[in-house]
Amino acid sequence: MSPFRRSSSYVRVDPLAAPLCGDGFVPERTLEEWKRTGLALRDGPVWLVREAGASEPVRYVMSEGLRVLGRRNGDSDPYGLTGRVLSLRQVLARGALLGAEGMRLGASIYDVEFGMVAERIPSSVPAPAMPEARQA
Repeated sequence: MSPFRRSSSYVRVDPLAAPLCGDGFVPERTLEEWKRTGLALRDGPVWLVREAGASEPVRYVMSEGLRVLGRRNGDSDPYGLTGRVLSLRQVLARGALLGAEGMRLGASIYDVEFGMVAERIPSSVPAPAMPEARQA
């Protein structure tokens, strides 16, 4: 998508009615909306997300990823990637080249949507305590 065709306004995202599920992919525009409205807070790689009906925020480990939307020219998908969610590490390990709007793998060019891949941290795992700062 051309940068000139993008809207300058944010896409409105409703509060989380259900926990993140399925493939765990969260598009960048959704994360931006969550941060802007206070539904999510980032603490390093861990995100605290307020979910409807939950008394406390739920913790997720987020890693950079993308969703493959399909081949740019509409041809068949020789690698079977259309619809898949991959971490950036997985994409680079396959030898793909990334651009602002797509991914090239071999002779195939794919349209992609960038975002984060979320993995829920079980509530039974306590949050680590910060170590005491050492004085020099």
